[in-house]
Amino acid sequence: MYDSNKMNYFLVIVAMLFFMGCGDEDTSDPNPETTTITPPDTTTQDTNNNTDDTNNNDSFVFDTNLVMEHSWNTGGCTPGPCSTISTSLSDVFENGQPDDPYFYRAENGVDLILHCQPQKGRRTEFKQISEGSLNTPSLMEFEAVYFDVPEEGMTIAQVHNRGGNSNKPFFRLELHNDELETVVRQDPEVNSSDTSFDKEFYSFDNGANYNGEPIKILIEKNDGVVHLVAEHNGVVLIDQTYAPNTETNWVLNNSIANGYYLKAGIYNPAEDHTEDIIMQYTSFLFESEDN
Repeated sequence: MYDSNKMNYFLVIVAMLFFMGCGDEDTSDPNPETTTITPPDTTTQDTNNNTDDTNNNDSFVFDTNLVMEHSWNTGGCTPGPCSTISTSLSDVFENGQPDDPYFYRAENGVDLILHCQPQKGRRTEFKQISEGSLNTPSLMEFEAVYFDVPEEGMTIAQVHNRGGNSNKPFFRLELHNDELETVVRQDPEVNSSDTSFDKEFYSFDNGANYNGEPIKILIEKNDGVVHLVAEHNGVVLIDQTYAPNTETNWVLNNSIANGYYLKAGIYNPAEDHTEDIIMQYTSFLFESEDN
């Protein structure tokens, strides 16, 4: 005899088992819709609110261990020595926009311009304040365009020294119209006429003159040497290390051996300093463990 109550009970059990089994299936969409989150634009934010005393954006990283050394509106170089002024970068970056005749924003509002004044414009350079040995890491990495290269060339990066009786660069990178030149000074304490220099020359790709395209430079001191990498138009022109002679006071004099620091920018060696030299940084990174 048909029992309707038993049949209804059976149907309820079957339905419960069916829905329980569905709960174990992977119901996620195999091609889920993704959402891209774009970081906010911070280029117009006030950089004076940095809590680590650092002036940073995507392309430029400076800190209070760096100053701008320049000879704009100074006494010039006649008679010598040349007069220079050091300006704190924390002052230069007031409201995030440098606006000095020797250091200012490019028209695109992003890149940075360095300018040497004619006649008095021996230099405009970023200069590391602290000093250290060649074993302590310090690094400058930048990309730059140089305009109106002087006939005698110009220094664009240095590992300088102000320890003891030195106050002379151990290493210089010079830009000429047709090549890059590295210069290593042998003696840290005598006049240039009384010492020797190790010089090497690196032509631009295909032997062409410098064409105003960006040059990428990495210059650092660490592990007892100076390391330099220079790239132009995608071609690495230089990737070398430079070490001082261990029998000279670059190493033997304790004060000099701990007096190294980095510089980059424009240094014009011309006797009359009449050139109007301008350069443009598209990026600049400075890092140092020197105290």
